[in-house]
Amino acid sequence: MGIVAARISPPYRASALAASPASSPSPLPDADAIGEVVRRGLGSAGSITVRGPVRTGRYSNVFRVAVDGLATELAVKALIDPESGGPDAATALRQYDALRRVHDAMAGNDGLRVPRPFFVAPAEGVVAVEWIAGASMTETLLSRATSVDDAHALMRRAAAWLGCFARAGRVETVPLDVRNKLDAIASLDAALGGFPPARQAFAALRAHASDAGNVALETSWLHGDFKADNLLVDRDNTVGIDLHIRHRNAIVHDAAAFLNHWDLTVCDPRAWRWRKWRKELARSFLHTLDSSYLGDKRVAFAWIALHVMLGNWNEFTRRRRNSAKHLYLQFCFRSIVRRMTRELREAAQRKEAAA
Repeated sequence: MGIVAARISPPYRASALAASPASSPSPLPDADAIGEVVRRGLGSAGSITVRGPVRTGRYSNVFRVAVDGLATELAVKALIDPESGGPDAATALRQYDALRRVHDAMAGNDGLRVPRPFFVAPAEGVVAVEWIAGASMTETLLSRATSVDDAHALMRRAAAWLGCFARAGRVETVPLDVRNKLDAIASLDAALGGFPPARQAFAALRAHASDAGNVALETSWLHGDFKADNLLVDRDNTVGIDLHIRHRNAIVHDAAAFLNHWDLTVCDPRAWRWRKWRKELARSFLHTLDSSYLGDKRVAFAWIALHVMLGNWNEFTRRRRNSAKHLYLQFCFRSIVRRMTRELREAAQRKEAAA
């Protein structure tokens, strides 16, 4: 294993480690290569220990690294370009920059934060950040040790993190842009139009687009993949990971993504015990984030949530599998979309009755 220095220098700027173009992809870094990347990235001299990869996936491998003289372990993510199979330099630079900006903006927010970024090495597609020891919020919700009161507290913590993240990104208020989203329905319709619940959902989205578009909504950074999987929790901290912030848009998109993921999580047999509390726990999240999503902005929230869920269903349907699990999840999507369509119509009717 490589040797590193006890003295830790400040993190490198992303531009200082820019990758040079290559005609063919470099091999993905293994544990030994990760040790050398860390040695170079931190510019120090003591021992390092690399474990892993401790997590592997289509888009990244994650290593856990201990460095003498550094108070925290590192999570070193080696990002994978899904097209070439080699290191993903562009995503590494983008993720490092996003994390650095958000880390600075959320500083001092009493346990609501993101991991501290240390360095980026684009040539290897590597981003190194503080290792967070907490479990994911999804794991905690799936634990039999988690009580109903605990689950409500977790939902409030998720909403508090999202609110803090949004405020760090400079909040503005604008109407929801439904025109582009309506245009996207055509492609979704082509993929999902064979399912009656999807056809009913498309009709409801078209019927209530003006109701949703007339509501002014707060906009800020978008996390881009906000779900319980990407929140790490311990007793004192709620830490958001895997954020993108490539776009600004209505905060309701992240809120809808979180609760849509919650709906699908409840389909997991390990989470069936939460079915009778699904709606109540979702209300806890929305009430903490912005109670108007349960009132004046309910139509806009229901409209976006249904639109996002149809996109999730379309993506899932493209990954056709001849398995019992795939058939079960298709059933779950149909059931959830049917319910969400009904909720959108009911919210629109209540709004019309109150006018």
